Parts: sequence; C-alpha cells; structure tokens
Amino acid sequence: MTKNLAALLLVILSVPMATSSESRFAPKSTANYAQLFRQQQQSLQENVPIPVFVLVGQSNMVGHGILSEINESTGQEKNATLKWLATNVPEQFGMLLEDDGDLYHIVTTNHDDGTSLRRWGSIGKMNKSKVTQPIQNTKWKTRRDVLVACNSRDVDDASPHTTDHGKLRAGFCAGDPGQKDQQFGPELGFGWAVGDALSNYWSGDQSKALLLKIAWGGKSLAVDFRPPSSSGEVGPFYTSMIAIINNTLTDISNIFPDEAGRSFQLLGFAWHQGWNDGCDDEMAKEYETNLENLIRDVRKDLHTPNLPFAIAATGMVGYTEQPERRREVIQAELNVSKYPEFDGTVVSVDTRPFARDPSPASPTDFIYHWNSNAESYWLLGQNLGRSIMNIILDRQMVNDKAVVVD
Repeated sequence: MTKNLAALLLVILSVPMATSSESRFAPKSTANYAQLFRQQQQSLQENVPIPVFVLVGQSNMVGHGILSEINESTGQEKNATLKWLATNVPEQFGMLLEDDGDLYHIVTTNHDDGTSLRRWGSIGKMNKSKVTQPIQNTKWKTRRDVLVACNSRDVDDASPHTTDHGKLRAGFCAGDPGQKDQQFGPELGFGWAVGDALSNYWSGDQSKALLLKIAWGGKSLAVDFRPPSSSGEVGPFYTSMIAIINNTLTDISNIFPDEAGRSFQLLGFAWHQGWNDGCDDEMAKEYETNLENLIRDVRKDLHTPNLPFAIAATGMVGYTEQPERRREVIQAELNVSKYPEFDGTVVSVDTRPFARDPSPASPTDFIYHWNSNAESYWLLGQNLGRSIMNIILDRQMVNDKAVVVD
C-alpha cells in the first residue's frame, strides 16, 4: 500500500454509504473527498473527519485498574499496578510515563516502498536506571492526538450528557466518582492502539480520534441496557447511551472548541459487560439474543448499518471452574461474531488469557474487577482497539482498490 493510497483510504473510510435515514454526522459524498485528496495532498490531515469510537459497558468499562498503591506491610508498590509495570517492564509500559526528554520518543521506521510507520517506543540504548528506580510523583503521559469524553456519574444517574472531556492519559475518565486519577480502564489501551494505528495515516499532534466512554457499574444487558428489539421494557441505560452519543456529537464544537470546524464520524463500538447477567440463570440464557439485538439496534438508532463492533468477553475468571451461567454468557459473547449477518463487521475478543492471579500477584482479590490488575485492563483495551482497527482496515481494500466503509 502506498503512502498516498493509505491516506486516501482513511478519508474514504470515514464516509458512509447513503441510507434512507442518513446520519447527520456523515459526510455526503465520497467523490468530494477523493477530489480533495488529489488537490490537497499536503494538507489532507486538516480535512479528515475525526474518527469516533464508542466504549460501553458496566464497571469494568468504567475501569478499576489501579495506577499506584503501596503495600502497607512492605512499604513497596503493590504488584501489577500501572506504576509497578512502568517501573519493572519499561520496554512495554514506560511510554505511558511523561517523556523524560530522551528515553521515549516517536519512532519512525521508513520502508523501502516509501511508506513509514510511526509509533511510540525507545531509541538507542535504554538507560534502565531512569525507570527501574522507584518512580516518585508519577506523571502520566498525555496523548495530544486522542480525545476522550465520558459520563463519570453515580451508578444510578442516567443523565444523557457526558461530564468530563479532555485528552487521553492514565487515570482520566476512569474509576467511580471519588476515584479520580486513581484508576483506569480499557480506554487507555484502546486509545493507544487506535492512536498508534491512525498515526500511520497522517502525522502531527492534532487530534486523530475521539473516545466516547459510556459506562455505569452494576448494570445488566437483560434489564438496564435492554435493547428495543428484545421483548419487554427498553433499558433506561440503553436509552441514555444513545442520547449521550447523539448529544455529544451534536455539541462537539462546544465540548472541544479547539476542534471547531472539523467534522466527526462514528467508526467503531466496543462492548465490555456481562458480569451482572452471569449472576442470574435467566439473564444468562437470554444473553446471546439480547447481545445480537443490541448490535442491530445500536446500528439502527445511530444510522450506521455496518458500524464495526468489538465484543470483549467477561473473562476475568480465566479458565478456572465457574458456574454454568457465567460460561453461558462468555460463549454468547464469542458466538455473535460468527453470525453470517455480522461477518466482517463484528469481532469477539476472548479475554480469558488476560486474567491474572489475585493478591499478592495483583493489587486486589476483586476477581469481578480483574483483581484490579493493570496488565489485564491494558491488554483488554489494546485488543479491543486493535480488533476494531482490523475490521476497519480489512474492509478498506478489495482487489487493491479503496472501498467505502459505511
């Protein structure tokens, strides 16, 4: 793929095919974008709609991975906090720390075909003494190219608006109210995954993605998020979720005034939920039906008929023995991506390999919150983000020709 074609693909990627009820956030014509690409190759990034990725779920989407916490009995950092990972595994997690000036940088790899790959990484010999010593007053790196908006509210507050808006960094838009800058969720790994992927298409520090995170703790798909196509009363948090998405994108220029004049385009939906449904036999039995209805209804209500979906299974218990109802929910989450109607647009992520042992190997023994293990939450977000991007990129090329992704 040439560099110019890659750039053109990103533009066309953002344009949906016309439908009878077209999204008000959708550009109307692919031809205009192709012409724009030819005429303004050097300033293409200034005209590309910002991709929007919606992340939805219950408490594990809210995020309870611990940033930093001291073990009172040893006086040392607890195992598998994010600070512990950045200290002890700097080659994988050191880039999450504020740049010290010469350890972590943007690495550009130039290929023979004229393309280049841009990523965060280390340059030259790593001076591990800078990061393997105890990190005091940890300052987490802010990604200037990834915007985040979220509804940081109490579990029963279904108000249809976001509360927090800013740029991606560890601790932002995560944890329950009162836990600000103490915890993180899948948004961190997700944002780094899509941000790095999109950096390969255009350069600069301008915003390349918006994560819209909508989550409440303790919510079921059977009741709280119940979609319209399932029989019974529509879940109040489903209704609120759709309203939050519409309200946020309608008011985007006020929420992010620095992006005034740029358009936004829904490009993906990530789902991580299921613990509460796994607590009840009847909820577990209908989970697969409710999940397939959720996918269809979200697409219908947002006027995006083939919106890419990534479903993260509730795999926090790993492969250990657990009640049949929990196994049933996991299997349902893995099954929906195999439906012929969802082929190429829905992917399931088996998260059971991301489970880690409880305390002392992890910060806590809260198994329903991945034992608060930072690695688990990071892997969860990274794999959701990469799965979404794989759907998007796989659908860009047909016989080496760009196609519209609706």
